[in-house]
Amino acid sequence: MFVRFQSFPTASSLFEPLVNFEKGSDETIDDFLKDAQSRRVHLPIDIAEYENETVLIAEIPGVAKEDVKLSVQDDLLTITGIRKAPKVPENSARLRNEILTGELSRTVQLPHVVKLDAISAELKDGILRVVLPKSDEVRPREIKVR
Repeated sequence: MFVRFQSFPTASSLFEPLVNFEKGSDETIDDFLKDAQSRRVHLPIDIAEYENETVLIAEIPGVAKEDVKLSVQDDLLTITGIRKAPKVPENSARLRNEILTGELSRTVQLPHVVKLDAISAELKDGILRVVLPKSDEVRPREIKVR
């Protein structure tokens, strides 16, 4: 009588496809991030219109106030800035670099005529708030009937 032993897969052979998938995923993500570093950083915004003004909110974490520029030309508002890479101390090495750095830019069309000399902007905790007061000619006004 012969007893036949069945061989079972080892733990390492069971998980080998997962390990290979993880390595491949990491390489793909790393390649994407290297490519992304050469592109401009996305600048998400929200815009809300009120009776006398429009307020634009932009997320720009990691950007210093002195690295942010605003300009208005014709009916376009452009926000530009630079997110710098954090410094690494001497005798240290980056093990992973996923935070996008570089130039960021966003241009939006203004929804109305703006009082250019009254535009204000504030940067706090990585949130840029731009107040765009409406010009008197586009502000709603009440007309009395005689």
